[in-house]
Amino acid sequence: MKIESKVVEIVKSNKDIFEFLSDFTHFSILLPDKVENWKATKENCSFTIKGLTDFGMKISDTKPYSFITITNDEQVPMPIKFVFNWKLMQSEKSCSVQACFDLDVNPMMGMMIKKPVSDFVNILVDKLKEKFES
Repeated sequence: MKIESKVVEIVKSNKDIFEFLSDFTHFSILLPDKVENWKATKENCSFTIKGLTDFGMKISDTKPYSFITITNDEQVPMPIKFVFNWKLMQSEKSCSVQACFDLDVNPMMGMMIKKPVSDFVNILVDKLKEKFES
């Protein structure tokens, strides 16, 4: 199941946004209220989304200034396997940003988590825009 956030335009360079997003210790200001037990290093994080499950993530691949791929951190047992991508596209004076989750779940689980995960990725991009433009 693929869940994509809306695309936001941020008046900042893709380099600045990439450097911010490629360090999980910066993420605490992006997180919605539903996130609890946040712990992060530069390349790994773990947290709980109220009503769902514990998540463990690690940065598994990057292409400077255009994408960051995040996957399950095996140190946090999870019932769901996923790939989470940040896509950055530079234009003349701004950067378009989109967050995309690709979840390996059965259809029943997909119906249960689609809305909370969609809300989560949209909050991430909204707060990212707010952080860089405020």
